[in-house]
Amino acid sequence: MNTINDGPVGHIVNMKTTSPLHYDNREKREPALDDVSTSFADSLMKALGKVNDLQVDSEDMNEKMIHSPESVDIHTVMIAMQKAEVALSFTKAVRDEAIRAYRELINLR
Repeated sequence: MNTINDGPVGHIVNMKTTSPLHYDNREKREPALDDVSTSFADSLMKALGKVNDLQVDSEDMNEKMIHSPESVDIHTVMIAMQKAEVALSFTKAVRDEAIRAYRELINLR
């Protein structure tokens, strides 16, 4: 909620902001410079880690299903397996496209 502190003077209207998300006229700090290659590498490693986690969870649930079938629901096992399969298929598709793009760049010479 914004409230006017003083009456307008010319074309300047003084406003009081009550939320930290509101605009203020203080100088903005420069954002920290990103090392794009590091950020991309980190993002890629996180994504691959998540795919790996889905695979491990799927294998763990399969083992639970074999050793103690009453401890886990078959639907949960099937959902975990499908999530892992879709994630791995997507990862393979991205890898194949990256290789194809690299080969096209190499052939441009």
